[in-house]
Amino acid sequence: MPKFLLGNARHQLDDKGRMRIPARYREVLGGSCCILPGRAGCLFIVPEDKLLETLESVREQNAFANSELNDVSTDIMANARYLEEDAQGRVRLPAELAEVAGIKKDVVFVGKMTYLEVWPAEVWDARYSVLDPANLARMLDRLKKLGV
Repeated sequence: MPKFLLGNARHQLDDKGRMRIPARYREVLGGSCCILPGRAGCLFIVPEDKLLETLESVREQNAFANSELNDVSTDIMANARYLEEDAQGRVRLPAELAEVAGIKKDVVFVGKMTYLEVWPAEVWDARYSVLDPANLARMLDRLKKLGV
């Protein structure tokens, strides 16, 4: 079984706001997963154990402390939802998260090693599609500047 989430895959929401997480990603994600707002307009799908690892320091924190970490944890936890598969392997995308990300119908799942990003297909295509020569050139230039 693969150890990491890599590549990308396109899917569509059905009329009830459900989607299928591609099988190759479900295998790596394992059991219980959460979906939450991500960066730059995408959503994150994170395995429960990885989310716990990421937020371990928050768990130990004084709940009454006035800190930026406490605010960030509130933002994350208040907007995270567990994903539950139905008998056909579909998960419901919470309407408020779909709205935040601007997802209407077509989505692109992007493997990011230990979690998935879920992008509205239009946004993904405009920013990251290597099929667009300008995007490919921009990505290669960024890699050069970063010394990769």
